[in-house]
Amino acid sequence: MARFGRVVLGGTFDRLHVGHEALLATAFREGRSVAIGVTTAGYLRRHPKPGSARIASYRARRATLVRWLSARYPRSRWSVVPLEDTFGRSVESGVDAIVLSADTLAGGRAVNAERRRRGRRAVPLVVVPLVLGDDLEPVSSRRIRAGAIDRAGHPRGKIRVLLRTGSERDRPAAVRGIHRAFPRAQVGRPLRPAKRQRSGQGSVPEGGFTVTVAGSGPAQRTVTVSTPRGALSPVTANGRFPRDLARLVAGVLRPPRRPKPFKRGRR
Repeated sequence: MARFGRVVLGGTFDRLHVGHEALLATAFREGRSVAIGVTTAGYLRRHPKPGSARIASYRARRATLVRWLSARYPRSRWSVVPLEDTFGRSVESGVDAIVLSADTLAGGRAVNAERRRRGRRAVPLVVVPLVLGDDLEPVSSRRIRAGAIDRAGHPRGKIRVLLRTGSERDRPAAVRGIHRAFPRAQVGRPLRPAKRQRSGQGSVPEGGFTVTVAGSGPAQRTVTVSTPRGALSPVTANGRFPRDLARLVAGVLRPPRRPKPFKRGRR
């Protein structure tokens, strides 16, 4: 049951991907009608993005989005409008909520500040968590344009994982857990501090992440995953048998189930 009447959201929607789909799915779940702003060429000239030369035209991006909406929400009320400035229609009357991704929360707060300046009430901000790719980094159009991942969040190359264990006996089970989550992962050992300093390599590999397993014997194990953006929340569980540790590591690493990416038709 939708909580709001009219919800709005906006973005470039280049290379429509699983992160966009999560954002849109939330908007349709929360609102009885959805208004979507798509940035125009003029907006992108004033607010350039990385790899802007490879961003599809407004017409192509809008057409792909409309096809996706028509296929997924044929009976819902929605509209797609050009987004020419920072606020678009989010500051107009008749808006009941704004749907946005976790990395654009500051922009949502700026919208509410502008609404108050214009004498309108602030509206709820529905924040959608970032969708992580198989390398545990957020899926984004920028990374897709750069060729690092595809629209489903799968890396173009192999995932590099550095594995650190408190006991060498835990290593085989931890490796099995990593490969259960990511069969094509390359598992290595972190360099010692002196070698890391000489080589310039950090504790988190480029295009991958580090897994640390603490604890040994029949006691609990704690699994911590460190990515270039920081460490994910550690997970602790009992691990008397190797299969328990393999299951724990795989459960920490396996991303949430994502919808299949929308297949674009002809332009």
